Amino acid sequence: MADDAEQVPRLPTGHPDIKEWDFPRWFGPSVPLRPAAVARLLAGTGVTWWVVGGWSLEADPAHPRRHHDDIDVAVRRDQVDAVREALAGFHLWQTYPGLRPVYPGEPLPEGLEQMWVRRDAFSPWLMDLLLTPVDGTDWVYKKDHRVRLPLTEVMRTGPDGLPYQAPQVGLLFKAKQAREKDVGDLDDCWPRLDEPARRWFLETLAVTDPGHPWLDRVSALG
Repeated sequence: MADDAEQVPRLPTGHPDIKEWDFPRWFGPSVPLRPAAVARLLAGTGVTWWVVGGWSLEADPAHPRRHHDDIDVAVRRDQVDAVREALAGFHLWQTYPGLRPVYPGEPLPEGLEQMWVRRDAFSPWLMDLLLTPVDGTDWVYKKDHRVRLPLTEVMRTGPDGLPYQAPQVGLLFKAKQAREKDVGDLDDCWPRLDEPARRWFLETLAVTDPGHPWLDRVSALG
């Protein structure tokens, strides 16, 4: 599900005849949960989770700077069975290879990174679950496994007391697409980062994407 003004999810179905603006007609609309509702849903499940994406870059997620058309929630990849049990009353859909339901008891495909969640076929999409690789106590950047951080440094507690992805990590993901809204998130977030967070972002981006235009852009931001 996308965080775009058109309010349509990303389309990983692999069917070129289905355009993004057709998605709600084929698969239904998205009415995402807010972070507090995610917390209520996963309370007491034992699942380690944290909000990522645009929500995690807000100075105060309880009062978002811009509209968010979806909510991305990271969970440990090695806890996927616990996630499925916790959401047994919901419909889970895999996004790879192709968009299709994940039926109870069905094994997940190798390499699956993402599942969409809704209550049933008559209900809207609620959230996007990102299955995140973790090695022991370390978070592993799924796009480049050379990049690792203690999971405790990847997560921060927001003003609302809920777990969010550290903003410098969120910006690393944003840099992959660098859309207009991503640039806006960079410009808004950069002044709020402390020196260690800025240094980690710059050093990591230089390793994963040498020559990225954001390396020069942040110099102008100060």
